[in-house]
Amino acid sequence: MAATIIGNSTDLAFGISSAQTGMVIQSISSSASADAVELKNKGGDVTAVVFRNKKVTYSVEGAYTTFSGSVGATITVSNGSNYDLSGAAYVTEISRNRSADNFETVSFTAIRYDGIS
Repeated sequence: MAATIIGNSTDLAFGISSAQTGMVIQSISSSASADAVELKNKGGDVTAVVFRNKKVTYSVEGAYTTFSGSVGATITVSNGSNYDLSGAAYVTEISRNRSADNFETVSFTAIRYDGIS
């Protein structure tokens, strides 16, 4: 059943809006980062900065259905922000978990490197 947001909801996001292939997605997080190279003057003050090696890291968890990703493969990450970076997302880690009293789960981490397809 879909959730109903009561109140000023025009700028709010609730839940996960898109399916992730091969799993019932339970959570996703994404974060952007870059290396900063600073130029300092003789007084030690930063006078210029270059940001390079921009990337987005995604962590996705959910109930396993047919997920078939592999480490090093490209993957389309549903619901994750690309933070205006171009390029493909590459799987860097996958884990599957089973227990006697719960559904089988799968989680993966992927990194999108800016400009690398």
